[in-house]
Amino acid sequence: MASSTLISQELFDETVIENEECFDLSPDEALAETIDQFCQQLGVVSTNYTNTNDIVSGSEPSPRSVVGDNNNTDADTVVPKELSHLILSHPNSSDGKQERKNRSTFQDALTKLDCFVNADGTVSTPTHYNPEAPNCENSLRALLGVTDITQPMNKVALQCAYGDSPHEQGSPLPYLAIFQRTSSIYTLMSFLSVIDPMKQPLFQLTKEEDDNRLKILTTTLQTLSSILSSKSKYDNVQCVALRDELRDLFIPALGRVVNLIGGIIKSILEVYTEDFTHPDDDHPEGGFDIREELSDALCCLLSLGVDTTRGCEGGKVAFVQSTLPVELKPNTNNKSNGTSTKRGGVAVIISCLSMTEEDNEPDNTRVLTEACLLLASLCRYDDFRDPSTSGGGGAMAATGVSTSSAHDHAMEFHRAGASSLLVKIARDVLLKMESSCSIEVEEEGENEESAANERLAAAVLTALRVLAINDDIIQNMVALGALPIVTKALELGVVASDTKNTAQESKDVAPKRLVAASLGLLRNLCGNDEIKTNLCLGSTDQNSKSATPSILPHLLHAMKVYSSTAVIQEHACGTLAAMALRRPANARAILDAEVPRLVLLAMKKHDMNVNVQRQGALAIRNIVSRLLRDLPDEDVSTESKTTTETTIGDERSSIRDVFLELGAEDVLRNITGRHQGSVDEAYAALRDLGCKVSLVKFNSDDMQQPQTSSSAPMMFGGKHNSNFRPVYEESNGLEEGVDSAVSQFGA
Repeated sequence: MASSTLISQELFDETVIENEECFDLSPDEALAETIDQFCQQLGVVSTNYTNTNDIVSGSEPSPRSVVGDNNNTDADTVVPKELSHLILSHPNSSDGKQERKNRSTFQDALTKLDCFVNADGTVSTPTHYNPEAPNCENSLRALLGVTDITQPMNKVALQCAYGDSPHEQGSPLPYLAIFQRTSSIYTLMSFLSVIDPMKQPLFQLTKEEDDNRLKILTTTLQTLSSILSSKSKYDNVQCVALRDELRDLFIPALGRVVNLIGGIIKSILEVYTEDFTHPDDDHPEGGFDIREELSDALCCLLSLGVDTTRGCEGGKVAFVQSTLPVELKPNTNNKSNGTSTKRGGVAVIISCLSMTEEDNEPDNTRVLTEACLLLASLCRYDDFRDPSTSGGGGAMAATGVSTSSAHDHAMEFHRAGASSLLVKIARDVLLKMESSCSIEVEEEGENEESAANERLAAAVLTALRVLAINDDIIQNMVALGALPIVTKALELGVVASDTKNTAQESKDVAPKRLVAASLGLLRNLCGNDEIKTNLCLGSTDQNSKSATPSILPHLLHAMKVYSSTAVIQEHACGTLAAMALRRPANARAILDAEVPRLVLLAMKKHDMNVNVQRQGALAIRNIVSRLLRDLPDEDVSTESKTTTETTIGDERSSIRDVFLELGAEDVLRNITGRHQGSVDEAYAALRDLGCKVSLVKFNSDDMQQPQTSSSAPMMFGGKHNSNFRPVYEESNGLEEGVDSAVSQFGA
């Protein structure tokens, strides 16, 4: 609800003009003075502006004008939350006038939408709609942007939420703030009830009415997705925070989303039956149009599920635990006995994955892709917000404990049969890609079917990855034939890269996406010792489900071709680290290849990516430590003791020199060890490489009395320090202690 202290746009504009005229200020000075004035009135932190027009108009900011910049989150350079709903450009500038016109159109559309919502939350919709009527702008469908009118609501909402206003000016922040401060988000949530297929099935009204309701629902879903999904290209830290809050507010509506998905699935299955005839149609084929619209609506629902659960732990739990009022009927080609209604989110996704690709319709490919992406979102932990500050974080906000549901959700989907369905889908789509060479991307644009198959392949491999959380599931996937599938996917990705100019790597989205998904799944499958040995060394046992050629050549090829893609380098290094763990033969094969050079090259190239640094250091440590431990013991006969010691010493030096000669020590000390998230891995790698390294202990005693060189560092799990003081005390010797420690151990 709107706050009683909410400053109106009109008041802000009047104050800017008044300050400019009364105090003879420039437009920028008048804006800065007005913002400072309102900040003082509201008791919030005042901002320092140097060129306010640059800041708020979307133009390139000057060096000191960094309000809303993604790389700067200082309190004095961020638009105060109390003013975030305002257009802060000058009201008389050309950009300011256009931005205010857009905002006015946006708010008028939201006001008209409110008129369609009844007191009980239901929606009143027009029975018929004529797109040629003079008053079409006042109709519901015009407001939702379904028709070609001058300023449709959905067009404005999408452009504002994405940051693309008609004149390439403005920020999504004011529009997001409007949704956050008013009831407009609840208005759009109410429009989800325009169809309730569980209570009133489709095809009972006229074709025009069914078509009308479906288009209203689809456009509402697209508008909600544009508002709730983060757009890294346009969003600053404040926009991200507002979208997080809006996703929290949307959690109660996820139950309706699940019910809509279930109802649409039932309707699609009815359309596929031979005796289907719409009341307005004379032939069974008349249902074809409604089938496409049903598929579009289902895709939009699944996409909205992704946008509302990504980064929102409460949303993931609410979606999975939603209950369907009736049991879904399984597809005729699905051998399951039905789906559970107690975990409605699981049931509807399993039903989507069970849909057959009848007549090779592209709409089913889209449904499968969106279902895989939603499954991956529900089984991934990505809500890193403080649970005490997340407004609607479900159990997290209530308990104040950051608890992930990812493991439980993965187990739920696996028990429901998701693994077997995903493996089958992956096998089918890769066969299509291999037979038609559809992974190739034309310079002028992708073939639609090829792009759809590639997106599905990447999505299904990602879904398999999030399910591969323990050894039982991994072995089940391998028994279903996952290894040949993921090996073929990686091969298709790297072979496709050979047909392109490596200088254009950043434009090769299709194979890059497939390679990243393949390596991510391989990384998890390497949690099993037997499987990772087969993947590393290769296996030709035709009687084994885990038989597969070595993936090392394709993995190394991917690291070379996509050296600038951080996620591929991270997954590749993580896969190598897992392969070398507890397997000396794997470590030797990896060492004999080009792995050391490629791993260190990745760490140098992505020096600010902590995930690449951590996985790279783990790969170095696991390779070196496993090979050193595999050397013969020194307990040998007296006659050969000297010779053996010399041989072992040479072997140890040889293993370490492979990395040291490539500059591993410098990388681990100055790059990897600089990140808090990879310092432990860097220490372990340096230690196993034989480099001199020590731990530094900082406590209250060290801050007052510098640590001497003879004092031993406290290791994790060591004896409790009896001098430890659990209460924070101010120390006058803090700076001296820090300076002394730095001078002793180096900067």
